[in-house]
Amino acid sequence: MIAYLKGNIHSKQPGSIIIDVGGVGYLVRISNHTLERVPSAGEGGTLHIHHHISDSDQQLFGFATTEERNLFEMLITVKSIGPRLALALLSAMPPRQIVSAIVNQNAGLISKSPGIGKKSAERIVLELRDKLGNIVTPDDDTGESGSVQNETISALEALGYQRSQAQKAVQAAIKAGDTAGNVSELLKRALKHL
Repeated sequence: MIAYLKGNIHSKQPGSIIIDVGGVGYLVRISNHTLERVPSAGEGGTLHIHHHISDSDQQLFGFATTEERNLFEMLITVKSIGPRLALALLSAMPPRQIVSAIVNQNAGLISKSPGIGKKSAERIVLELRDKLGNIVTPDDDTGESGSVQNETISALEALGYQRSQAQKAVQAAIKAGDTAGNVSELLKRALKHL
């Protein structure tokens, strides 16, 4: 199984790139989220890979971050959500927004993604909300800072950490004075406590 590919970006376009690894060009399906983060053609880059094998086909799906790949792999466990629909959802919104929508049971936001109807969105929320954890905001955390903390915990869970580990790391980062106004900064700081 291929876990990642590191090489030179041969070409890129919406939906896919070709990455040259040791003289072999791999066609990799990607989301718009990853497309924005992949270096330009001719530059070196690394993609976290999901190698999807079916009875009639093999495809590589690449992601800029392990968080996005882990979320993709969770999405394709949902009945009737295949790799292409999962990639469409990841192209429609950033991973942390998807995690937040699932945790907050906002199927309406998920159903705005092309190809995902109301029933599929509800199924995603139903099947994945427990896997992502029931995020509870501490009583003293209200408003925007509470939302940043919840989204950071959700992002850590999408990376594979247990809910309790994620909550402790976020609280430790905050107690250490590592407060941040956005998820990405708090996430980086919380990871230091894991």
